[in-house]
Amino acid sequence: MTTQHVLILGSGAAGTAAARTLSSRDDVQVTLVTRTGETPYTRMLIKGIAFGPTQPEIIKLPLPQIEVIADTVLDVDTSAKQVRLTSGAQISYDSLIVTTGSMPRSLPAEVFGGDNAAVRGRVTALHSLEDALRIRKLLTGLGRPARVAIYGGGIIAAETASSLQAEGHMVTLVSRSSVPGIGAFGTPVAERLAADHAAKVQTRFGRTLQHVDETESGVAITLDDGNSVVADFLLVALGTMPAAPAPWTNGIDVDDHLRAEGDHVYAAGGVATHHDEALGTWRIDHWEDAAAQGTHAAQVALHDLGLRDDPGAYVPRSPYMAMVYGQMISGVGYTAGTDAHLEAGEEFIVRHETDGVVVGVTGIDAVGTVYQWGQQLHGVRA
Repeated sequence: MTTQHVLILGSGAAGTAAARTLSSRDDVQVTLVTRTGETPYTRMLIKGIAFGPTQPEIIKLPLPQIEVIADTVLDVDTSAKQVRLTSGAQISYDSLIVTTGSMPRSLPAEVFGGDNAAVRGRVTALHSLEDALRIRKLLTGLGRPARVAIYGGGIIAAETASSLQAEGHMVTLVSRSSVPGIGAFGTPVAERLAADHAAKVQTRFGRTLQHVDETESGVAITLDDGNSVVADFLLVALGTMPAAPAPWTNGIDVDDHLRAEGDHVYAAGGVATHHDEALGTWRIDHWEDAAAQGTHAAQVALHDLGLRDDPGAYVPRSPYMAMVYGQMISGVGYTAGTDAHLEAGEEFIVRHETDGVVVGVTGIDAVGTVYQWGQQLHGVRA
């Protein structure tokens, strides 16, 4: 029996899920490539390192019994079916699953001083283990409650503002939108969270950053209305963008089966931009959905190698949770760019619809009800 070689690039949620799906099979050889010097870890747990007592070894991500190569990818030649690594080594494959994830969006180039402040460590994202350790060092090194400015309004911004406020730090939340978080939560939930933010922390909604300069005491931030914010550090939470190896530059376009352009090439997780008739063009970057995509991409790869049945089209049904000011915000499926409708009843439940079809659900303190919608999505008409 011929053994097929499946090569996986990336060791986050999508990559490890794909590897676990394939690792028990005798008819495939699986190789997973991680970045040089990187120990795979669970990214959703880095908040505990940044703001709590969690140690890095606790969030180490176990890998299945497969070949693992720690050597950063330089580029991919899909015609030759080869991947080139920084060491100079080249790896051939029969199927390639790209799961290289995402990178945080940085401050816009026109924000004068932003790059200089970032080099000195006073401007940071919360996207990697290194970011979390940097934030922990900044907070513990002060010996007093910190003044923290947060620029953004999605899940990371909301959770971070809540965590820091609960620990007694002084938080200023700056958002480009007058109602932050609509893309992540839908309007009804976002409006509730906006009111909670205003009651708990300092808010500057509908504002953008014009200048960021480092001072002896931290960072001096000038907003577009001329007002200023002084903080010990600035957390930039403007979302993410795909992190793909060459020849891809802006992520990897995939079809409804997660197939990319090229023979036996697939992409999953934060690196993948989806195109389908029902939802149009979309991208989701959270842990559970990335894991589900990784599993599905592995199943499609096996199908295309003639080793299993077609798993069908991928549709997002994965759940997520975020604790914000003592409330559990939960969601399932796809919520960005949809029509949001608040359900009648005692629980705070929001349906997210596209052309009358429910494709996602969010809620506040209603985890059980929200999660029950998971398998009903993408086929239920309101």
